[in-house]
Amino acid sequence: MAVTVLLFAGLDASAQRIKLNINYGVGIPASANFKDYVSNTSFRGWNANLLYDVNDQLAVGLGIGSQSFYQRYPRAVYKTVEGSDISAEMTNTVTAMPIMVQGQFNLLPEATVQPYVGLGVGGNLILYNQYLGEFGDSRSKFGFAARPEAGVYIPVGRYKESSIVIGGAYNYLPFKEDNLKNLNNIGIHAGFKFPLR
Repeated sequence: MAVTVLLFAGLDASAQRIKLNINYGVGIPASANFKDYVSNTSFRGWNANLLYDVNDQLAVGLGIGSQSFYQRYPRAVYKTVEGSDISAEMTNTVTAMPIMVQGQFNLLPEATVQPYVGLGVGGNLILYNQYLGEFGDSRSKFGFAARPEAGVYIPVGRYKESSIVIGGAYNYLPFKEDNLKNLNNIGIHAGFKFPLR
């Protein structure tokens, strides 16, 4: 009986160290080639991570997300892959969906506003499309991704176990396919982190 009580007490303590962080994200194209393909800021993004608090400063875990970029260009005469000309509006879209191993380091865990730095490394599924009027091409590719980030936690609630999160990141996405390469972008995010019980 005593062993069972200790086992469940240990599981409960461990569960309090696992936190879910869900954020809304904005993406700004950063590399020159990417800006030529889609120069608009993306307001269609999110990211989430499940982090285990190793101690009061270091947390490690897994993260996922999605950021969709969109750009429509006015009607003009464009060359097709076959070499012919077509007069149409051109629409480019890119969606980046990273899957990463992440770590975050809380610089001031006892402060009212707690700055943190983090790093994510993993892979990235890219979906990209280009349409000339009604004619288009859709493709996908998987590649490397890295994400250094910094921000602040603002603890809230009676026991300060949950936090508002505000931060920024540089999404390093090396990529080369057709005329599209280096999908690097600057991300700004805000959300909420809370313990799973």
